[in-house]
Amino acid sequence: MKNVFADFEPFAEPGRWAGFRGWLRGNRTGRVYEVVIKASIARYPNQEPAVYMNPHPERHHWIADGRLCYLRHGHVWNPAEDTFAQAVIIAAKYVDEFDGRG
Repeated sequence: MKNVFADFEPFAEPGRWAGFRGWLRGNRTGRVYEVVIKASIARYPNQEPAVYMNPHPERHHWIADGRLCYLRHGHVWNPAEDTFAQAVIIAAKYVDEFDGRG
């Protein structure tokens, strides 16, 4: 994370959550989106980190608890290989696709 997404800072709520927080800027609107990638300490790395964003670029890709709903086309989370950085990439692709279209 530090090498690729240096602007994202780690955070933790001991015994509950750990993750990274940073900002992505939309190319169409210039809007800044706060992005939080977090995972349950007890469930990571077996469970993929969740992606949260504020504001939401559009209304349709969000689960009731505030997480981004996305599909990994042709790929399933692999705890031995996949990382928090991949979740940031998913968030960046989402912002690139939906910024200014909501």
